[in-house]
Amino acid sequence: MFFTYLIGVFISAPVCIIAEPNLSAWRLAPDISLVVIIYAGWVALCFILRTWAVRIKGPVYLAIFKPLSIAIAAFMSFIFLGEALHLGSVIGAIIICVGFYAVLWGKAKEEEETPEDPLAFHNSTPSSNDKTTPLLATP
Repeated sequence: MFFTYLIGVFISAPVCIIAEPNLSAWRLAPDISLVVIIYAGWVALCFILRTWAVRIKGPVYLAIFKPLSIAIAAFMSFIFLGEALHLGSVIGAIIICVGFYAVLWGKAKEEEETPEDPLAFHNSTPSSNDKTTPLLATP
């Protein structure tokens, strides 16, 4: 992740300096530009956390949060923006939450059956009966 953002800085910095040669425009002021920079940092942090979550728990956990975030956004818009909350939205959110917890319950049962650390590096050699070989096995 660090190198991705570092390369992005190296690519975008010269383009930005060419596009806006006036150095006084680069000063930060407590206005919308500062909010945009803070928001961009927040998005980058969320991206890093998602990548970390996929590495730790697997892609299933990350994928099931997307529908749940839609339900959360609907309830937040009702609370903070005063938008109408329809019966279909409530029923859909309940179905999404039930599905979310069903997947979590199933994954917990699966992990109870096969307790294995996803970050552990297994340096094992395949047996003569095993038909699969590790991807990076040296001959």
